[in-house]
Amino acid sequence: MSQFKDALTIESPDDDIGLYKKPKMRTNLALLYLQTGKLVNVPDVGAGGFPLDWSSDGARLLVARLDPSDGSLGLWTWNRLTGAWAVASHNKTGVGAGLADGPIRLAWHGLVSLSGGKRAGGIWINTDEGGDQLLPDTVGCWTPDVSLDGRTVVFARKAAHSTTDSTIYLMSLGEKEPRPITRGSHPRFSRDGHWIVFQREMQSGNTDIWIMRADGGGKRQLTHTDDAEEYPSLSPDGRFVVYASARGDSQTSQLYVARVSDGVEQEATHEGQASRPVW
Repeated sequence: MSQFKDALTIESPDDDIGLYKKPKMRTNLALLYLQTGKLVNVPDVGAGGFPLDWSSDGARLLVARLDPSDGSLGLWTWNRLTGAWAVASHNKTGVGAGLADGPIRLAWHGLVSLSGGKRAGGIWINTDEGGDQLLPDTVGCWTPDVSLDGRTVVFARKAAHSTTDSTIYLMSLGEKEPRPITRGSHPRFSRDGHWIVFQREMQSGNTDIWIMRADGGGKRQLTHTDDAEEYPSLSPDGRFVVYASARGDSQTSQLYVARVSDGVEQEATHEGQASRPVW
């Protein structure tokens, strides 16, 4: 939500000045157990940490953690079983990242140096064969995620006329340029790689949650409210989607869970400000 963006100030994919600013408030990273509603804080995150992705087996959580020395965000993994933290990459990140077990091990939104000393954001990947490399024609793109087989990256490029709307692209290893598939932003693959959930700006000005097949077909709207729903993530079995939304006149966002089959939703958190869920 806009309040959370103002607090963390990293939602600026093309702004080389605003890409890695320090958070203005302390944020906690927590695990939510839906059956009981219990919240358990993830230890040793530090100020400004937030979740990005789970590993395919659900054991490792990819987290952007704040470096207090310079205010940049680094990529780490937290092992849910052992509690250990490990550096996922020595590169700095901006808006979004994803893990995979295939040829692409990691994808992230990172800095790109341009001519004249300028910088912008782009989509980077790490592979066993090529190491770290910038995906072609992705300067100005953000919020990447990786398919289950580690061969395809989905991401968005912000539209010039809007602060929230973007075009979603797919790009697989071996392709020379990204393929636009639909209008929307913040795309996330399902755990099985068959679906992509995303948010789309509507004519009324709010954002709703949508789902489509991994090839861009079969698009279907899941939420139909006058409020903004953001940061969707599918459950491991693909039956539910979690997202953040600030309802009515509320200045804080909460997490909601909806059934993919019919869109029936339930509020999952009830206090504080909750955002950026990953399932």
